[in-house]
Amino acid sequence: MDSETPVTLGARSLHKQPAGTITVPDDIDATMGAVSLLGSALKTTSPERSFPSLRGHPPTIERADEFSVSGGITPPDTGVELVVPPTREYVYPATSLAYYLGAEVVSGTNPRLVVDEFEHSLDGKAGYEVTVGRTLQQVFFLDCLTRTEGLYRPRLHERQQVESRVDLDFAALYDTPLVERLRDYLAVPFETLEPHIPEWPLTTDVIPTPQNVEMLPFVADDLSLVRCPTTPTKKPTRPSPATIGEFCRSSATESSAPTPGRQVVEPKPAETIEHAWVGDGCPLGSNKVTVESRRRRIERTAPEQSNIQIRVVCNDENMKAEGTVKELYGFRELVEYDVDIEYDLTTNELRDLLARPIDFLHYIGHVDHEGIQCSDGILDTRDIDDVAVRTFLLNACRSYEQGSELIAKGSHAGVVTLSDVSNHAATKVGRTLARLLNVEFPLRVALSIARKQMLSGHQYVTVGDGGTALCQPQSGMCYHAHVTRNEESYLFDLRSYTTQLCAIGAHTAINLDAAEYKYLSSGTFDTFERTADELDGFFELESMPIEYDDTLYWSDDIATSDLA
Repeated sequence: MDSETPVTLGARSLHKQPAGTITVPDDIDATMGAVSLLGSALKTTSPERSFPSLRGHPPTIERADEFSVSGGITPPDTGVELVVPPTREYVYPATSLAYYLGAEVVSGTNPRLVVDEFEHSLDGKAGYEVTVGRTLQQVFFLDCLTRTEGLYRPRLHERQQVESRVDLDFAALYDTPLVERLRDYLAVPFETLEPHIPEWPLTTDVIPTPQNVEMLPFVADDLSLVRCPTTPTKKPTRPSPATIGEFCRSSATESSAPTPGRQVVEPKPAETIEHAWVGDGCPLGSNKVTVESRRRRIERTAPEQSNIQIRVVCNDENMKAEGTVKELYGFRELVEYDVDIEYDLTTNELRDLLARPIDFLHYIGHVDHEGIQCSDGILDTRDIDDVAVRTFLLNACRSYEQGSELIAKGSHAGVVTLSDVSNHAATKVGRTLARLLNVEFPLRVALSIARKQMLSGHQYVTVGDGGTALCQPQSGMCYHAHVTRNEESYLFDLRSYTTQLCAIGAHTAINLDAAEYKYLSSGTFDTFERTADELDGFFELESMPIEYDDTLYWSDDIATSDLA
């Protein structure tokens, strides 16, 4: 070469851990100040921030006597303000919006978004919490469409659907200052965009107490919609009608005894794929998440071994049929599994097992409020100091209290039951969960699919960090297809679920000739029509759950000839 060419190289981390910590006393002004700093983790305020890789993890929040900031945390200079009344019922629901906009949360009477001379009310006809959530979804979604004029320019399905319905110049908007971009975004009626916005992954109910302020950075990291139920509905748990008269996974002396001290609550239905609960009470059909379990995600270091260690424990002779789940783990290529099954463990043997760094424990047997049944007695997890098992399924009757103790003592996440479950139902749920976890569905999503297979499935709940998975999915996201017959062809809806690797804002391509576009993650992409041979070819690409005629199948177990 006769001349030199300058080359510039750039690199950055994905910022999966918080850069610092904010300590706050229990007054609301300090809380508003802390939420105002969450946007310091944004890598850009351009539309590119809708990519999960350009949204760093917000700083953590801890309660203390004085307000302080460590780690060089500096909020972005966006000029955006969220004006809200100074109460936790207003501040907490604004968390994700404040983080995504890099906004300052300030005290005022009428909830509104303010930037320069522009104002947008946050107290619409649907109420404050719904309006805040819709504002976040609208701004985020339009950022996803506008960014197609920037660093990456895919043919995005959602842009093709929306472009003719809105008066927006996406090419001009990409370089428009934030103030003008927000004004143009929010001038579009939400109802125009709503049918095309991907289904939002998560709603989190946060009881508005001072101690729950520590959960807000994790809520923001998920871009979760937030609600603050002040008087949750209490709901007693009773044996499901499906279990009456059947062999249940509780001991004969405890079968119908109430669990002492348990308060079961029934959250309002959420219009998102997943739901989490932060606060007192056991949430029926939801994920009881704790600050400690979420902190373990960011504190986790790479394990010493590269394989996935799974242990199945069966402590009852009559339940050995579920022991065949051992054969359902370890089907993934390029992922090494270490799977073993053990029977009739003693209390000391189970205690030792819980202290080992195992990725997943699948327990089959009896549990009640006194402890986990072993061959020589009862092991009460309240008497254990440390637990190293990362995730677990306690597939037994009324295992909620014992599973909650495992979370408190060191586990990241688990699946437990609220009341009696029949052995038949438990076996089916256990086998379905095993398959879903094997293809790396997060626990919370896996359970939502598995419990639909049984009438008593609502008795299963997730405790701890429900977004935990055993390892990353083969395609980055998890997929679930719903298939129907259409004369000589098949129609199928393909639904995706976000993961820690591919959070909301990622886009993906589908390996189909009919798929001309890329799609935003989360929710149903589209309905595709394929011939039997074409659909069989798609089934061969990756193992995924397939729903047909209200029955759950697996793509690597069936062909269209089986769907008669």
